[in-house]
Amino acid sequence: MKKTLLIALSLGVSVGATSAMANTVDPETDRQQLVDFFKAKSPKIDIADYKNGAYIYSADKLAQWEAAEEFPPYLDAIDAGEAAWNKDKAVFEKCFGSDVSKIRVKYPYFDEGTQQVVTLEGAINKCRTDNGLEAYKWKKGTLAQVSAYLAYNARGQKIDVKIDSEGAKKAFNAGRELYLMPRGQLNLSCAKCHTYNAGRLARSNILSPNVGHTTHFPVFRAKWQALGTLHRRYDGCHKNMRATPFKAQSEEYRNLEFYEAYISNGLEINGPGYRE
Repeated sequence: MKKTLLIALSLGVSVGATSAMANTVDPETDRQQLVDFFKAKSPKIDIADYKNGAYIYSADKLAQWEAAEEFPPYLDAIDAGEAAWNKDKAVFEKCFGSDVSKIRVKYPYFDEGTQQVVTLEGAINKCRTDNGLEAYKWKKGTLAQVSAYLAYNARGQKIDVKIDSEGAKKAFNAGRELYLMPRGQLNLSCAKCHTYNAGRLARSNILSPNVGHTTHFPVFRAKWQALGTLHRRYDGCHKNMRATPFKAQSEEYRNLEFYEAYISNGLEINGPGYRE
């Protein structure tokens, strides 16, 4: 318990700190401390299982989810994504290559040229606009379907985000600070729900752990009755906090995705997923 408390305190060190202080955090040390925190909190749960999100905390919920995954509601979306890919296949292959199983695992990454985080959805739309095609609408629809198609073909591969420059470290720390910083009328942070209270109930829903958050996106949510991207989920979370959300694919959300993906290094990609 003492070890868990010390890790929890270290996780919250940047709350209220300056950006300069936050940028001194070493990403790999931070990732390992967070993994150790969850191991101490739930010692019977294998870290590899964190790819399954909140369902790891309830045998009943896990069984219901596994049953839903036998005939998941996102299958039509994968087919639609494949059709959209094939429609503009020549353009997409020019940007990403011909092996659709090797694309999802490359994202997100830090681009040293632009000094910005590049996400899969951002790269899909940039590919389109750079080649004279209209960009897909953000957060849902065809963009989420194409992303789901690529995620489905990458299943079983492990997240392996690299941080090997000061620019990448700065982006990680910016995402980390956004994750830890209380926001909105309710003065909540992402960490309040998804680190410190992961596994507990918020109304009737179990709060998911942030380790593994990015493995299963895009997701089909029962609440949405549609497929949505990770940035759509960020948008909804911030609205629940009564905070003004950032725009999809904003620098803030790209950095947050970069942070969460790095934290989930070593976990298998299992998107698209189904969630309540």
